[in-house]
Amino acid sequence: MFRALSLLRQCGFSEIACQFADFIERKTQGEPLTTSLTAGLLTEAVSQGHVCLNLHQVPAVTKGVSDYLPEQVATWTEILKTSRVVGEPGEYRPLILTDAGQVYLYRFWLDERDVASLIRLRLKPVENVDFTQLNQDLINWKSHTVGTDWQKVAVAMAVSRQFGVISGGPGTGKTSIVLKILQCLEQQSNSLQIGLAAPTGKAAARLQQAIRQPGYEVKTLHRLLGITEQNHFGRYNHKRTLPLDVLIIDEASMIDISLMAKLMRAMSEQTRLILLGDSQQLASVESGAVLANLSEGQQGVFSDTFIEQFSCLGLEKASSNTPELLIDSFVRLKHSYRFSDESAIGKLSQLINQGDSGSVINILTLPDSDISWRQTTSDDIHEVVTAGYQAYIETVENQASHEKILHAFERYRVLSALRQGPQSVASINQMMSRYLGRRGWRAADSYYVGRPILITQNQYRQQLFNGDIGIVLPDETGQLKACFKVAETFQWVSLNRLPAHETVFAMTIHKSQGSEFDEVSVLLPDEFSPVLNRELLYTALTRAREKVAFLSSELTLRQTIETRHHRESGLSEQLGING
Repeated sequence: MFRALSLLRQCGFSEIACQFADFIERKTQGEPLTTSLTAGLLTEAVSQGHVCLNLHQVPAVTKGVSDYLPEQVATWTEILKTSRVVGEPGEYRPLILTDAGQVYLYRFWLDERDVASLIRLRLKPVENVDFTQLNQDLINWKSHTVGTDWQKVAVAMAVSRQFGVISGGPGTGKTSIVLKILQCLEQQSNSLQIGLAAPTGKAAARLQQAIRQPGYEVKTLHRLLGITEQNHFGRYNHKRTLPLDVLIIDEASMIDISLMAKLMRAMSEQTRLILLGDSQQLASVESGAVLANLSEGQQGVFSDTFIEQFSCLGLEKASSNTPELLIDSFVRLKHSYRFSDESAIGKLSQLINQGDSGSVINILTLPDSDISWRQTTSDDIHEVVTAGYQAYIETVENQASHEKILHAFERYRVLSALRQGPQSVASINQMMSRYLGRRGWRAADSYYVGRPILITQNQYRQQLFNGDIGIVLPDETGQLKACFKVAETFQWVSLNRLPAHETVFAMTIHKSQGSEFDEVSVLLPDEFSPVLNRELLYTALTRAREKVAFLSSELTLRQTIETRHHRESGLSEQLGING
């Protein structure tokens, strides 16, 4: 008889999945192998970003163990229900099985339950809103939008509701909305304690730079909650809540379910929460896709009361078949100020979201100065990338000012789906180092004039954050240092004081979230990878303001567009959101 450990190893499962299955098998002596194999499958699913294992969809992750599992889900669930390590929702067992056929690790079930219940507590209006003042603020906000101004609707919702979700693609004005929310909240009361946060140091720094208002400090969620390597639970919790009346969180698509649970538990029932982000973008690196779950199937529905309170917005009454849970609490921004729906980038982003690979290929084969498509041969990649960085290379070789060099570098970036492999971040960085070495840049050295670096670890003392990009350049004394642009100033950091970093002629698409460049080259591998999906491609495409070059085979491009990034979760069901 096979043991779970040997079987899962034979099928190529991760070591942590094998070890957890072995642990469960030792706890369930005498029980069918089904339970321990389910534990291994669940662990593998969690490592791929799922919050739970859906027994109805499990073939996607069986990796060869399906022959040892029941063919019928009903049989499978009955076996699990009889196990001493499997409990129903509300019981304290290692594994939790729901009536819908979802299997959770207890911790993730608890996180999801708490997030759902604590959001539900906030689905209500704010008391004592001065609607006369708020309507006047909205009227005074000059707008050239034809039809409903969804930015104004978002601000009205955020100021008048205990909980709000604002979802919008790149260039839809989310930062402008944050500024207007702050102004309107100040008009409502000058004593509100308002917090601003983002999931990553880079995202927090970008929001801080954008708002430029005294008295507001944007923090990472970890810093806000006091989470450190020594304290994974944080300084704030349900007993010691955050001293805030309002919390506004940007780039919320990057929040995983466990971090969201810690945040919600650390907020008092009176604290308002406003989430902003792009629900079409990639989800968090860890398990869960909270913003996507909250946004799925939602278009923005408003009650008669809300419509009457904000008559200046021109909102239409909801039809009877619309979802009701997030009524008055969800806004989807529909107008991009960065590129129009008729622009090549605008059209492509819509088609990619729809999974329409045929139309995307048709557009890419048309002559267009803003969109290009090349195959992933070494010559093609070398030509496209070196041309993209040519202006930057010339500024370095001409010994231009550090301002011009950093500006030139930030105009273009290579975005890759993979960190390692033939078409990856590593291969581009190696290619560029060899190319610059042939130009005499001493690119084989650890540090050389013009080397771009990406910070990979937050260091608050230096005010450097994961995702920050700097260039190694001589300072005014001729000493080599790393130069970073921070807001409107430049920060010089000694090379021996830099936190962990790496060369960054190319960066992963995940790392690029929230960034903007005039031009990008999107590099996909020749062989299809599980990380490839339309959300990844959409995120890469929409980092560009003006031009995009795709470096990919047609087969990989089609498969990527036709693959949707879906994460199993029960959050929508627990909240009662209807798609």
